[in-house]
Amino acid sequence: MMLTYLWKTFRLVLIVVVVTLFFKTFILETGRVNGVSMVPTFHDNETFLVHKYALLFTPPARQQIIQCKNPLNNKLLIKRVIGIPGDVVHIHQNIITIDTPEKTTITLVEPYLPLNAITQMWNNESGDITLGRDEYFILGDNRRESGDSRHFGPILRKDILGAVREPS
Repeated sequence: MMLTYLWKTFRLVLIVVVVTLFFKTFILETGRVNGVSMVPTFHDNETFLVHKYALLFTPPARQQIIQCKNPLNNKLLIKRVIGIPGDVVHIHQNIITIDTPEKTTITLVEPYLPLNAITQMWNNESGDITLGRDEYFILGDNRRESGDSRHFGPILRKDILGAVREPS
């Protein structure tokens, strides 16, 4: 009798653990902002949901917010995708333009940036970054306080963990 009860309890716990791990690995997970690099969109210690399934079958899009790994130390980051594979990203005089593989030029409109935001490379010079096949250029919305692709270069697709929905 006791053995049957223990076996049923063990099976229930095992099922709950497996379902929870599956859910957190492939579907949805919570995250917490650590720092001010995404202000005004997200603030320090704010929680958010990482929609992992959203990027299982489609690649990240320009201006989409993602959670990814920092290639320098594997810490989790929340940033905005600016350039996608094949793009050439130009940062000149506080303006980002993108030359796409389709031979069009896009001037990025960024209504999510705080007033008086300054977008420049870390060395205060202009920059042109050509993205490879699996590379993405990411920036924080608070450009003065963001460690991003201007600092460590493009990130790889395998380091992007999921999409993050902007707060409403």
